[in-house]
Amino acid sequence: MFNMIADAAAQAAQSASQSTQSAQTAAKAAPGGVAGLLGNPMILMIVVFVVMIFFMSRSQKKQQRKREEMLDALAKGAEVMLASGIFGTIAEVQGDSFIVQIAEGVKIKVAKNGIADVVKRADGSAK
Repeated sequence: MFNMIADAAAQAAQSASQSTQSAQTAAKAAPGGVAGLLGNPMILMIVVFVVMIFFMSRSQKKQQRKREEMLDALAKGAEVMLASGIFGTIAEVQGDSFIVQIAEGVKIKVAKNGIADVVKRADGSAK
């Protein structure tokens, strides 16, 4: 009788040991959560790439907004540099273009996007 009880206990211990081992093997084979996703090098590269594109796009939008504000703030009397490298003074604002005086008696019509930079604002303050 004692042998039967000992055999039953040994079988129970063996089945418990096997179930523990299979649970550990399953945990190693299928890691879950964020740590498991970031452990994969391909997924990690994709995440880094997406974050990099997000920040580059954000920076570009910020620069574009700043340029649009600069162009909208231009007024008569501002000294500007055109995209061609010519310097002049805004003589007149006409909607989405400017009349720029580049020399005494020489005026040219320039599109808003043709203004590269403001050298001196109309109120006399420097850039």
